[in-house]
Amino acid sequence: MSTVQYPTSFVKYGSGPVIWLAFHGIGQDAAAMAPLGERLSKTHTVYSIDLPYHGQDNQTNWPANITKTYWQSLVAHFLTKHGIDRFSVVGFSMGGRFALITASLFAPQLDELILIAPDGITEDPWFRLATNTAPGRWLLRFFLNNTRLFTRLGHGLVRLGLLSAGLMRFVEATMQTPEQRAQIGQAWVGFRHLTTDIPALAKQLRANKVHVWLFLGQFDAVLPLGHTRPLLRALPETTEIILPSGHTSLVRRVAAGWPFSCA
Repeated sequence: MSTVQYPTSFVKYGSGPVIWLAFHGIGQDAAAMAPLGERLSKTHTVYSIDLPYHGQDNQTNWPANITKTYWQSLVAHFLTKHGIDRFSVVGFSMGGRFALITASLFAPQLDELILIAPDGITEDPWFRLATNTAPGRWLLRFFLNNTRLFTRLGHGLVRLGLLSAGLMRFVEATMQTPEQRAQIGQAWVGFRHLTTDIPALAKQLRANKVHVWLFLGQFDAVLPLGHTRPLLRALPETTEIILPSGHTSLVRRVAAGWPFSCA
């Protein structure tokens, strides 16, 4: 009989009454959310959880595909194990995809949804191309194993105006080693089923009176501001805050400014 794997690695910050589950970006680990955890340690308990294939859990026998059903079981187990009833969820970058899914599955237990440059609101065409079809997944593996060709292609797309230079720099920084490239490929393919129906989620959040924060970086080349418009259209009461930041420094900026005003 196979054993279902649950997250075993996380970093816990503080012991306050306000509970946050925090999800980091792709290629990071639980320590990436330290600025928030340390900032809030007197008032919150922040569980910063390693995403599948990441951190101390990167050698866990994870399923090849992380489905919504699997993730629901995993989070429910975590909540029960730690005696958590009500909580908030925060996600940065790829962790935003997990925050959105968690919010859709546990909306009645949620107080706040905090999204920091979140992936998962608008499906990126490159992500869809590389993961949703067998030929796309083959091409992804090919380019991850042939990085010189991948780099040439990427810079060619930048010159043609089809890819932003900032995004290309981010991709290069997160794919420097064979281990990083293997992790990126595994995560992109493994997370492809974690999509969220934004209008349906908006109805759930409104019905359960969940306050939503959306933090964006003014100079973020990885997540264009336009990618979050579907959420703002579906849930205009979302508190949107744009900070003078790029992508990688945004968690630190949010931590430095917390708490923010809803006005």
